[in-house]
Amino acid sequence: MDWVKSFQRAVDYIEENITEPTDYERIAREMNVSSFYFQKIFSILCGFTVGEYIRNRRLALAGSELLSTDEKNY
Repeated sequence: MDWVKSFQRAVDYIEENITEPTDYERIAREMNVSSFYFQKIFSILCGFTVGEYIRNRRLALAGSELLSTDEKNY
């Protein structure tokens, strides 16, 4: 099994569904491992949890959206 390609497929799935509720089981299926092992592998390879990655990506997207609009909501 090519772990790099499997891992990339999982990250691609996360990015494609970044605004949706997180389904760790579905993400793990992209790597053909259990949710537990996927989260463990992700933490080892990236240095942070899947949840932290998703939260940071969502915050980055929200920040970009705020910067790209002139709309003021008080």
